[in-house]
Order: sequence, then C-alpha cells, then structure tokens
Amino acid sequence: MTELAQVKSLEEHFTYTERLARISFFYARKYLVKKAPGKSLGECIRDHTPLLYHSLFHYEAATKWSSEPCQRILARANEMADLPPEEFEERMWESIRDYSRQRAEENYPMAVGVTAPPSWHCGSLTYDPPQGQPDGWVVFHIANGVGPHSIFEDPEYLPCCFRLLMKETEVKYNSNTLTTSTWLNDRPRWLALFPQEWHDNLSPKDPNTLPAWSVASWGQIITSRGTVDPKREQAVRDTGILKYATRKSHCSFENLRRRLDDYLREIR
Repeated sequence: MTELAQVKSLEEHFTYTERLARISFFYARKYLVKKAPGKSLGECIRDHTPLLYHSLFHYEAATKWSSEPCQRILARANEMADLPPEEFEERMWESIRDYSRQRAEENYPMAVGVTAPPSWHCGSLTYDPPQGQPDGWVVFHIANGVGPHSIFEDPEYLPCCFRLLMKETEVKYNSNTLTTSTWLNDRPRWLALFPQEWHDNLSPKDPNTLPAWSVASWGQIITSRGTVDPKREQAVRDTGILKYATRKSHCSFENLRRRLDDYLREIR
C-alpha cells in the first residue's frame, strides 16, 4: 500500500452527496420514467437511484424508506413529474439542499471513503446470515474499508478479506459457497480473484435490467476517495446507461481458496 492518503474533507462529502442526489433526480426523470412505465417518478427514485440510502443515508429505513422525510421527498418528486429533466433536477435539489447538508454533516464520520460501515465483518467485505439461499450458501457484500485508497491497491488485501469471510461463515453457519451480485462482476481486475466456477456461473449481461438503489449498481460512479467521478456521471447523463452490468455469480469455498492461492503466487 502507498503512503497514507488524506481522507476526504467534509466539504468534499457535501459535494459527493449533492452529485449523487442530482444524478438520481436527472436519471429518474429523463430515463427511468420511460424504462419503468408502471412506476411513479417517486417509485423510480426510491427503487433505482442512490438518493435515499447513499446520498441522504437513510440506512435505518432499509428498502422501505418509511421515514417521513423520505416520503415527503418522493411525494414532491411526483408533484413535479411533468417538469423537463434539467428543471426537475434543479427544483428537487433546491428543495432538499438544506436537508442534504444536514444529513451529510451528521453522517460524515460513517461516509464512503471515510470509514467502512460499522457492521462490516471482514475488512471490505461483509455477509448476510443464511436466509432465502440454498443450504451452505452465504451472500456477501463489498464496501471500501481502506478509503481513500482502493481495495485493489494492495493486491494481497482482498484475498485476506475473502479468507477471513470464508473462515468466519464456515465456523458460524457451516457455509461452503459464496454468492453476490455486483457491477464488479463485469470487471477483469475483480474477476481475476475468482476460479473458473465463478466465471461459468456469471449471469448474462442484460441491457434492459434497471439498476438497483445500492452500490452494487451505482458504486461504479464512486471513487475510492468517496467522491463522484465526473466523467462516469456525465456518461450516465448522456446515455442513461451504467457502463458496467450488475451480474450475479457463485462458487465454492474450496475452489475460491485454490484460486486465491494461485493468484497470490502469480503476483509475488
């Protein structure tokens, strides 16, 4: 790992939350209302943009977004649904500017690029208790526990995270198979960590699939520093498409351990 980089400032975090909010409003109004005709504009924002969970950080409401501020924002979006995308973005941002800044200041110590979520178990990885999956399967999630550095900066870091996750879930739940859905499954640098079984089980790319509200889809426009990459954001504005597809896969602990051993030999 290179020398310690300075964590992003609070002002940078204010900008990050504004950029996520703005792209959420613009993308929903310009593209999602056409791609999801059965949904209201508020539902499009709730279900397919990072606004509520990652910009305003309403993690406590999970995917229900039942808090009163969330409901007011979504209702306001529906009221303004006939505005052109650019005007809709500006009007919606102006309506939440003060609230967004308040939330950003409150949540800065837990922000992307500042620290990993407190519930993260294994470095930059965490897992769900077994539920709704085949016996022995464990769903894992990815964050950046080393921001403002990249999780790929030290090539030995992610193998350590995976080994810890496998050992912990093996002991706690008798798990034997890992699975996740993420945009990283469309990136060679990530896929290099995994065995052929993972590659064989990758879900196909579907250009008609709508993004989720989570960083499993939107993480690709966020830098390791916890800022929004302006070029990637602009590409979404121009095309309505996130460059990397969110894909799902799975593999056995046994095969992943073997692959990680080979991977570490390759890089040393």
